[in-house]
Amino acid sequence: MRKITFLFLLTFYQFGFAQLSEDFESSTMIPAGWASFIGTNGLGTTQDWQVNDGATNNVAFVTWEAVTGGNAEDWLVTPQFTVDATNFILSFDQSDSFATDYGSTYTIRVSTGMSQTTHADFTIVDTQSEADVWSGGPLAQHTVDLSAYAGQAIYVAFVLENNDGDRWIIDNVDMIADATAPDPATTPTPADMATGVVIDPADDNMDGNPDNSVTFAWEAAMTGDPATAYDVYLGDSPGTLALLGTLGNTTVDITGMEYSTLYYWQIVAKNVGGDAVNSPIWSFTTQSDPLSVEEVNTNSFKYYPNPTTGIVQFDSTLPISNLNVINLFGQEVMRVDETVLSTKQIDISSLRAGTYIMVVTIGDSVSSYKIVKQ
Repeated sequence: MRKITFLFLLTFYQFGFAQLSEDFESSTMIPAGWASFIGTNGLGTTQDWQVNDGATNNVAFVTWEAVTGGNAEDWLVTPQFTVDATNFILSFDQSDSFATDYGSTYTIRVSTGMSQTTHADFTIVDTQSEADVWSGGPLAQHTVDLSAYAGQAIYVAFVLENNDGDRWIIDNVDMIADATAPDPATTPTPADMATGVVIDPADDNMDGNPDNSVTFAWEAAMTGDPATAYDVYLGDSPGTLALLGTLGNTTVDITGMEYSTLYYWQIVAKNVGGDAVNSPIWSFTTQSDPLSVEEVNTNSFKYYPNPTTGIVQFDSTLPISNLNVINLFGQEVMRVDETVLSTKQIDISSLRAGTYIMVVTIGDSVSSYKIVKQ
């Protein structure tokens, strides 16, 4: 009976060409009419696309796997549908799991053929590397213009290529209309040119060290087409702003903030029509250190160069038991194993340019050190 039901649904999609819309909430399995399979090289038979049981927010995802002789390819293909002349933008929310670049490639492919599973029928229309995909936290919208296929019946494939790479998470797959870029975000918190901005020392990530976080918030513009995502930039001058990530919401806690420091930040609202133009750059100054004492590093930990383009050398008079690197959102982007600790250097060349925090454990002491990746 299950087989008959599947065939009925597949027939509906093939000949009815319903408009594409899927939020993965109806089941903890790949939706009926969709297909999941691997590439023509036959590599990667362990991990397949699946739907998590999130109770109120299911997503589809596929996990990395190590293979020999090439890359694993995991394909997730939509039912056949006709691209509408108005709603010709493919939209979906996405994320991967790690900020470190493990070499995965994420592609969107389109087929106008009659088969849902013939690899050669598909043409790549969009390619992303791990650096293009927001890691962790809320999923961020990604869009692909399919206007070239307006009026045609197509299949769309989501393909992860990797060898011991990253995980790809997608949700809210839909076809939407084009839009104009949103107007800039407004009403910043901290307020522009604010002074004495409070730093929260709470250890929410439970690494044994104060997070020293500041809550950033803003409001969407009341005019223009709505924003669907926001790029968050932070720096120590208007000319050195670095992209921290892309968010789907209007607030974020940024960790690793320093006392008595002037910061500049910018929120760039975006949607399928592009980025907001003339987004303002705001600034604020953090409070003075409430302890008013000079930190003494009894472990004589040293590291250099800083800033760096990749390699960071480090040394300590006492054994280092653990070292990892986090971003300013408090997410771990690199964990150093014992082999690297023995070489006394780490390579952060795979990380995006920006500011990171090196968390070092020596005995019972946990300390944080800022690294600027150029």
